[in-house]
Amino acid sequence: MNKISNPNLTLQAQSRRGFMGTTAGGLTLAMTLPTTRSAAAKGEGAAYLSAYVKITPDDVVSVVVPGIEFGQGVYTSLPKILCEELEADFSRVEINLATANMAFANPAKKRQSTGNSDAIVGYMPVLLKTGAQGREMLVSAAAKQWGVKPDQCRAENGKIYHDASKRSVTFGAVAAAAAKLPVPAEPKLKDPTTWKLIGKDFTRKDTPAKVDGSAHYGADIAAEGLLVATLTTSPVFGGQVKSYDRAAALAVKGVVGVVDIDNGSGTGGLAAVAENFYQAKKALDAAKIEWDSKGGENFSSAQHSRDLRAALEETGKPVAPFKKGDVPEAFKTAAKTLEAIYEVPLLAHACMEPMSSTAFVTDNSCMLWSPAQNQTASHELAVKMTGLSADKVTLQNTFAGGGFGRKWELDFTRQVLQIALAVKGRPVRLYWTREEDIQHDYYRPAYVSRVRGALDKDGNLIALSAKIAGQSMLAFQKRPAPVDFTSIGGAINPVYGVPNTDMEYVEKNPNVPVGFWRSVAGSQHGFTSESMIDEMAVLAGKDAFEFRMTMLKDKARELAVLKLLKEKSGWGTKLPAGEGMGLAFTPGFGAVVAQVAHVAVKNGELRVKKITCVADCGTLIEPSNVIAQLESGMVYGYSAALWDEITIEKGAVKQSNFTDYPMPILANTPEMEIHLIPSSGKPGGVGETSVPAVAPAIANAVFAATGQRIRKLPLKSAGFSVA
Repeated sequence: MNKISNPNLTLQAQSRRGFMGTTAGGLTLAMTLPTTRSAAAKGEGAAYLSAYVKITPDDVVSVVVPGIEFGQGVYTSLPKILCEELEADFSRVEINLATANMAFANPAKKRQSTGNSDAIVGYMPVLLKTGAQGREMLVSAAAKQWGVKPDQCRAENGKIYHDASKRSVTFGAVAAAAAKLPVPAEPKLKDPTTWKLIGKDFTRKDTPAKVDGSAHYGADIAAEGLLVATLTTSPVFGGQVKSYDRAAALAVKGVVGVVDIDNGSGTGGLAAVAENFYQAKKALDAAKIEWDSKGGENFSSAQHSRDLRAALEETGKPVAPFKKGDVPEAFKTAAKTLEAIYEVPLLAHACMEPMSSTAFVTDNSCMLWSPAQNQTASHELAVKMTGLSADKVTLQNTFAGGGFGRKWELDFTRQVLQIALAVKGRPVRLYWTREEDIQHDYYRPAYVSRVRGALDKDGNLIALSAKIAGQSMLAFQKRPAPVDFTSIGGAINPVYGVPNTDMEYVEKNPNVPVGFWRSVAGSQHGFTSESMIDEMAVLAGKDAFEFRMTMLKDKARELAVLKLLKEKSGWGTKLPAGEGMGLAFTPGFGAVVAQVAHVAVKNGELRVKKITCVADCGTLIEPSNVIAQLESGMVYGYSAALWDEITIEKGAVKQSNFTDYPMPILANTPEMEIHLIPSSGKPGGVGETSVPAVAPAIANAVFAATGQRIRKLPLKSAGFSVA
């Protein structure tokens, strides 16, 4: 049976050092701290093999998950990688959620954070090496105890064996002795063909706790003397509190304070702190806040759309990485050309868990419990805001109810710290309401793109030219780059090898908070690029698969995905009138993914009957989890394709909850069929890679069914209702 260790979520009246706990007899490669109740209880005699691994004398192996677990499965997959090389008994492995600590930094980006689908990609090499180091040290310790050579011993399933003498010993029995041995710099890794855990499906380690309710999320923190806070921020971006009735708010029973807060991006608000949530919410209602919108009321998403379309007539900034060949000459000599304008709206993340966090600040310490995706930046912010040294500030990860890039932002961390500093000495839990969550997101920006394509006399695609107008996420984050690939990446898919390409980008940066959304630039430009490729195939009079495969003729991995998809989707099957299939091919995040959507349209009602997906994601750690993540991304992309849209009037977001920003339900979610291509290649990301293809596949299928081109999302804007 898998045993789950949950985060230590109980505050005690003791010093920070006492809270953290100490251990003895430890085998230490790098220092870590106990992060669970069971770990603290078993402190004596525990052996730390690394920042990631602890072994107790009773042979329980505890592994720290360095990133946040928000449903994507790293709570199982990352420990499995380490345990593969360690040769631990995975059924007995306990999992701990990490604290913010550079010992857990993702080697791919030198920071501890979870995003960009790089958890497996970034952590796999270090986890394999760490596991192998621990295994060799444990084997050496056992060999020394027996008076034999290490190469005469082997580790398997939590034990070390000396087959010649038929002796064995458990990991827990030799861990302390192994601590006295040097750490091997270059341990020998196992042959992947001998892997027993990687590539096999196991019950996820977080499943039991999430089923029985014992899993702790950001809103589940319990502590003695806990206060609860909620907040409201200016409905208009950039607005501030002008006045409020402080006395009325404080007069509400149970209320202990009201606190001015801000989101770090120029929008102010007010938080109420009380003994429970409803008292805090009632206090905010009683405060009768008057807002100063600071001129932000003049913005609307409708006008922004018009502005972006007008911006296509402005001179844009050339995007050098997409400059190839001679585009003007290609268009001069082209047999056929096409120009199309595509548009995508602002989108909210709509995590199932709204923003929440808990903080406990004293004069000499700060403790945070948070589902933050960006642990390093969150910890750095806490150090700055409290004025404490870094070692006096601890951030403990909790489970997260979805992230999708939203919990990368620091606003909810900033706000809980602002509140905790105002009620110093008592822990405080911050809840956002769903309305705050929808109306004060860091949205996926809106974009308008004009793309031109050219064909030669044989129907070959010889040129693509794109001009993009939209808001820069990096500029909003005050870290401008020469090329903002988070905004323009994927508008021209380089994998096709079109000989002549160019791109311009016109930045239009209104005062709307924007941020990374699941699949980042792929979420908007998968639709743009694959819609255009489909239009060019039609213009050339060629089959959608054959048109793409001709351009990919020397790319075996990509061709294999498309060939299998063509077979599994039933492409070419004669369909009834009003039905059609559409293809989209959107490789990204180190994976190759393509999808076919099958739709039926009758009397303006659109039904997506099925989406078939084929993916080559490289080496698979947990195949069933890869399928679950691909399905999850497809559902997310499906929602955005059909319904999702944030609209702003007079500076304020109109949508407020799932009633007007709907999510798919089982009844209107299509059948999804996923096929994985086995591979021994480098792992690719899977959490985001299936999102971009959904919208263009559906839009291209609608064209096949009706002859109507969809160039603006969501599809409801084209007048379709959804069955």
